Amino acid sequence: MVRPLYRLPAGVSCEPKGDGHRGLWYDKFCDRWTTGWDLKSAGGNLNPKLAWIEKATNGKVGSETALADYAERLYNLVTRRGGAVLVGVAQSRFVTGLGRSHPTENGFAWHPTLGTPYLPGSSLKGLTKAWAREAGYGEEADRVLGGPGQAGTVAFLDAVPVRPVDLEADVLTPHYANWTKDDPPGDWRSPIPVPYLVAASGTSLLFGLIPAGQAGGDDVALARQWLVAALDEFGVGAK
Repeated sequence: MVRPLYRLPAGVSCEPKGDGHRGLWYDKFCDRWTTGWDLKSAGGNLNPKLAWIEKATNGKVGSETALADYAERLYNLVTRRGGAVLVGVAQSRFVTGLGRSHPTENGFAWHPTLGTPYLPGSSLKGLTKAWAREAGYGEEADRVLGGPGQAGTVAFLDAVPVRPVDLEADVLTPHYANWTKDDPPGDWRSPIPVPYLVAASGTSLLFGLIPAGQAGGDDVALARQWLVAALDEFGVGAK
């Protein structure tokens, strides 16, 4: 008989353990339902969303060995293709995949095999193109990064951590929910705590760019330069 997680027999646990895929647990094993299909507090001061999210912060996520092997394969792929690699270090907490559907209302992007937070290559390419356009590169940005009806000359790979990652719980407290024209938003309204999961400051990520089609090294070097500037000036990820 298959039972909902919150009705498992005594002694049966679905807690995250060891260096297993924390993302699978986080996305699939939420067991804090109270009444109906919500995750609201049934009384008292305990925020059930925050209490459950904090479970995901128990220990680092990702296997040291698996991440090292992945980084080596990525480096070899990029260098043999004449691409460029760089390592970026998060200067603050960040979250990726916040808009994904999740019982806690705020999602999180987990690498499908490594079980760590990551930054999709498509997001990095979009970030870089936004920076390049604002910096006035225009047509050159379309040529290198792609534009209407044309593919770019450089491909962006997913950015993955180089070592196991610390996760933390953060809380946003907006004051502006449920307002009307007769009861406008303002800082005098009661805040509504919204907890969500974030990657800790200091997380190191490996970025890779490779030529696409007949691209040369000059385009890769230019895209790398734009990416570094975009990360430095715009940043990536929520928070």
